[in-house]
Amino acid sequence: MEQMDQQVFQHRALIYEGSDEYLAGTMPFVREALAAGDPILVAVGEAQGELIAAELGPDADRVLFLDMDRVGGNPARCIPLWRDFVEDHEGRPVRGLGEPAWAGCGEAALEECHRHECLLNHAFHGCAWELLCAYDAESLGAAELERVADSHQLISRQGRTERSARFEADPDCLAGDLPAPQSHPEVLAFGLTELGEVRRRVSDAAESSGLDPRGVADLVTAASELAANSVVHGGGRGTLRLWREGDDLLAEVEDRGLIDEPLVGRLRPVISQVGGRGLWLANQLCDLVQIRSGAGGTKVRLHVRAREGAFV
Repeated sequence: MEQMDQQVFQHRALIYEGSDEYLAGTMPFVREALAAGDPILVAVGEAQGELIAAELGPDADRVLFLDMDRVGGNPARCIPLWRDFVEDHEGRPVRGLGEPAWAGCGEAALEECHRHECLLNHAFHGCAWELLCAYDAESLGAAELERVADSHQLISRQGRTERSARFEADPDCLAGDLPAPQSHPEVLAFGLTELGEVRRRVSDAAESSGLDPRGVADLVTAASELAANSVVHGGGRGTLRLWREGDDLLAEVEDRGLIDEPLVGRLRPVISQVGGRGLWLANQLCDLVQIRSGAGGTKVRLHVRAREGAFV
């Protein structure tokens, strides 16, 4: 295995097939942490977590386990999770084992998982800790597995670890566009005087989609924050679009503003901070948030999962 500088963030991918390869690739990493007395956080699916715990036996009590199915549905919430873990053990070597993408994520979530994995390298540049990200080759498509090489310095597969020739340390993760809506959206052009109408339209769409009262309030809050950002920072006006795709209700806000902070919405605001809370709130309140920004303006797309069978 090729060695890397221990004083930098080490980001390695494990591509595995079946439980035997999974354990062969993850257990040495976990056991090395325990042998060294290093704190380790394992954020994987429930089934994978049970495999690791069973292999560790009593030592499983020395590992912090989190269910990635619950904490990682919106990939934008993962950087704060890892950051809290690293900062809680400031000055100590730590390790993390994660499983950022799985087959049930859906295309939009898989795209955001890829961008999240790239952003990890930016977020933890200069931080000395190790993160191993596992990818199930039996359930993920070939295209998704190929992109792993773009975001990880090292790739492990079938017992071999090699440096990725395609690794890009700091790509523009806000670049590009979003897919066109799959159905005809409801559209509202808004300015300052239409912010109330934005809230009403979003509320009506959320209620008709079967969201419970808390879900309605959460989406209204998130969309309202984005619309206010458009008025203040996006040229004074914006466009709201609302539509349904399968079991998801989508709300998109577009304006002429430019976002130049790659970690926007992923860093927990501090009490003294002025502004910058809108996208953070959106990530906490919605199932998925997609941001694209460039010279042509900014789009932020909110996804929320409605009650099954609610759409007609």
